[in-house]
Amino acid sequence: MQSLPAFLDGCNIFPCIPGDKLPATKGGWHEASNDPAQIAAWLKINPDFNWAVATGPSGLFVIDVDPNGLDWWTTLLERDADVKAAVDQAYQVRTPRGGLHVYFKGEGPSTASRIAEGIDTRGGIKRVDGSIQSGGYVLLPGSKTKAGAYSELPGGNLNPLPQAIRSIIPERQKTDTFGLTKNPDKDLPRNIRTANDLIENYVKSGRVSVEGKGGNNLAFQVATSILDKGISPGLCFDLLWEKWNPHCQPAWDEWDLEILVRNAASYGEDAESGAKGHQSNEDAFANFIGMETPELTAPKAERSARNRLMWIHEYADGVNDPEWLIPGLLPASGTGMLYGQSGSYKSFLALDWALCLGFGIAGQWGAPPVKNDVLYFAGEGSIATAKKRWPAWMDQHDIEFRSDHRFIIFDRVPFFTDTAEWEQIKQDLGDMKAKPALIVIDTTARLATGLDENSATDATKVTNFAEQLARYYECFVLLVHHEGKDANRGARGSSAWIANVDTALNTKKVRDGTELRVKKQKDADVPDDIQYLKVTPIGNSIVLLKDAEGPCEDAKSMRSKYSWAEAKEVVEMLSSLGGEAQPGILYAEIAGKHAIDRSLVTRVLSKKEDLIWLKPNKNLWKIPTKSEYDL
Repeated sequence: MQSLPAFLDGCNIFPCIPGDKLPATKGGWHEASNDPAQIAAWLKINPDFNWAVATGPSGLFVIDVDPNGLDWWTTLLERDADVKAAVDQAYQVRTPRGGLHVYFKGEGPSTASRIAEGIDTRGGIKRVDGSIQSGGYVLLPGSKTKAGAYSELPGGNLNPLPQAIRSIIPERQKTDTFGLTKNPDKDLPRNIRTANDLIENYVKSGRVSVEGKGGNNLAFQVATSILDKGISPGLCFDLLWEKWNPHCQPAWDEWDLEILVRNAASYGEDAESGAKGHQSNEDAFANFIGMETPELTAPKAERSARNRLMWIHEYADGVNDPEWLIPGLLPASGTGMLYGQSGSYKSFLALDWALCLGFGIAGQWGAPPVKNDVLYFAGEGSIATAKKRWPAWMDQHDIEFRSDHRFIIFDRVPFFTDTAEWEQIKQDLGDMKAKPALIVIDTTARLATGLDENSATDATKVTNFAEQLARYYECFVLLVHHEGKDANRGARGSSAWIANVDTALNTKKVRDGTELRVKKQKDADVPDDIQYLKVTPIGNSIVLLKDAEGPCEDAKSMRSKYSWAEAKEVVEMLSSLGGEAQPGILYAEIAGKHAIDRSLVTRVLSKKEDLIWLKPNKNLWKIPTKSEYDL
């Protein structure tokens, strides 16, 4: 642990994730302590923690000058001699990106760009009851991020906050929107528990405001989602302020957060009634036969604006552009189907999307870099998924950590009528504090076991079940399905499969990989372009990588002038050899069978890119099992 300046001894500190600014404790700065025993306990957990000081509880006020605020800051010091004198004598820390933390002793509000763009403050004001009205934290010198280390500047002391500095802090702005009401009739215990769980999940999954990364829009969405659980605006603010705001970078001003909650209550879709989302969850869950519980009973919601006649201008004002998990492919809500030929790497695509979301990386799909809870039902190839595909994906993305994700797997697909199993899944998710943003069911056939895929009635039963899942968890449910014998007719079985889902995606085998087409998007235009993905072996599995050029040859040119070099012939030979063989043995057997020169066989087969799926590594030819490739 980095050593603190003597005048900071006794301050309340807490650990942050190594190499990051995010708190390593559940409560962030609220759990900060000056107890040596507690600090030693944290050090024992991980000696490489970064460390932060909670400004309000420590009686500190820190001016945080970001790099984009340095010009303004320099100008201020040049024109105000009193401010410059106070800053010159203050204890200062240089941030990794070239900014400054200027420390003072005293009370003051936490603000974000209130003084000027790029000039924030971290402080605290004690209420009569001793609690901190405004709070926050800054990393201490010695902490390190990807950008570098925090380092203290020579000289300077921890001096009382002077009037010259106080004068540049704007007064709290009271407006007509200031003040939020609470509604005891709507702030029911179960609603509060749901809201608390949701906020905790947002914090764990990194769904917090980060400056420069759409923080305003995200904060509005978060506030709306909490109001949606039957929470009054006043209580919504209290919950966000205490549990969510401390993890934002930077934390919101108290009055800015109040105004944001007010706007969310006034303009968020159906949020003003404070009941829409919670009630829709209950209605959806009641459709799961046998899943009703007394805990799920609640007063019916008031009639929402979206369920009445409206003028077109009023309706248009309330309709927003679709939100995406994977831009252009997976919406943030609804149901979808990914279908394609056997061996067209459907499951590899679905797994890539799911892992990008669960690990919070953009990947090759441009996904927002926020960790989402993902529930993946691996009905086919669960062992291959865990032992081969996931490690290969980790290698491809150069990810070493194993626990810092929100990807949840279940090694089978329960029948959609198995209410006991689905009830247990619901309970397990609750125990894990997880609320899926994406549910992948691989495959649809396992979900619909015992039903007739060709029956529109049976297909509708299953897609209705998927829709109920999507409504209950407020997420997107992706069904993985096979293509029919007639590719022009789409997914295998009844046309109701595609008709009943919001999104339809199709894969088709091409040379060296697969092509992906968007066939249907309920709330967005269907693009004409085709995305090509190339098979790339990694370890004993593969990954799919986008290929801007696409396959270099058409289907006819893919055929070799040597019949013995066609995939069918090679597979037959491998089958006769037990399903796999070393290259030398395979080449010798083919040469002997066709009475040709072995060197020709070696030269042709070693260069045939369309056979790469039969070569897990350079020392082996092997017919992949269904669990390895065909999903």
